[in-house]
Formats: sequence, structure tokens, C-alpha cells
Amino acid sequence: FAAAECGGYIKIYDTRCSGRPMLSNKIHENNSDVNVISWNPIVSNLLATGGDDGLFSVWDLRNFQSTDAPLQPLARFTCHKNPITSLEWHPSDESMIVVTDEDATYIYDLSIEEDEEEDGGKTAEVGDGSIPPQLLFVHCGSQSTKEAHWHPQISSLVMTTALSGYSAFIPSNL
Repeated sequence: FAAAECGGYIKIYDTRCSGRPMLSNKIHENNSDVNVISWNPIVSNLLATGGDDGLFSVWDLRNFQSTDAPLQPLARFTCHKNPITSLEWHPSDESMIVVTDEDATYIYDLSIEEDEEEDGGKTAEVGDGSIPPQLLFVHCGSQSTKEAHWHPQISSLVMTTALSGYSAFIPSNL
């Protein structure tokens, strides 16, 4: 199992080896806490993390070493300005993930790649952050979103909990 820890660490444990982690890596150089972690249910070597600094990253466990050397994620998204509060991989689509922060719920499709020839190497700007091409949908309007989950039988339905109440929605572009 995987554990997210304060100080920027994630640790991978094997229950057959009690007392110590199999892998321990510092993934946030700025010592920001890792708030949430999610293992991809289809591609077992992919792990997603979200931190207090608003970073959302995807890691390949095959690249992990049992040292404190800095790692490079497969993908890192810096467009969030608030701490990541929840993330969950889609139960039947290996590249889809739902991410929440205090302001909104975001759906990403990590199979989308930037085409620099088509867009001239530019990304759309919103405020002081850029919108990654992998971001498919944003659900706003909830206050202090804390958790998001995919419905296990209705593949495009997302449910969230927030201070302002529950939400259940199907994004129009999924």
C-alpha cells in the first residue's frame, strides 16, 4: 500500500515486510505536505499525488529508487493555486482522473498530448496560470470541495462532497 506523508514524502509498503517501507521518496522539494494519493486500478505502476502546494503529479513506480534523490514525474500540473483535497482514477479508463481543490472539481484525460505544431507552442492563459490541454472539464460552484468519486456503474458520473453540500454531475464533454 502507499502512504502520503508530511514533508513531501510518499512511501510504498509491503505488508509482508513489517516495520519499514519498501520505497520512500521525497517528491516535493519545497517540503510541502502530500495530501492525497491514488493508485491507478488498471495500470498498477501509476500513482497520482496531490499536495498542499497545489501540485498534482503522476508517477511511474518503476522509476522509484529507495533513496532520497529527486524524482521526475510522468506529468505535473501546476495550474491549481489551492491545496489538492482529493483525486481518484477512473475505474475503467486508465487515463482519466478527477481532482479537487478548495475551489472546484477538475477532470483530466492524461492520454491527451500537446501538439506544438498545431497551437504554435502556446497555452491558453487564465489569471496567472495556464490551462493544460489534458484538462477536460471544470465543475465550480461548490464551497470547500473535499472529496470526489467516480460512480462505479455510470461511467461518466462524478459525485463530490463539499461544505456547501453534495453534487452529482455528468460532464457534457465525456
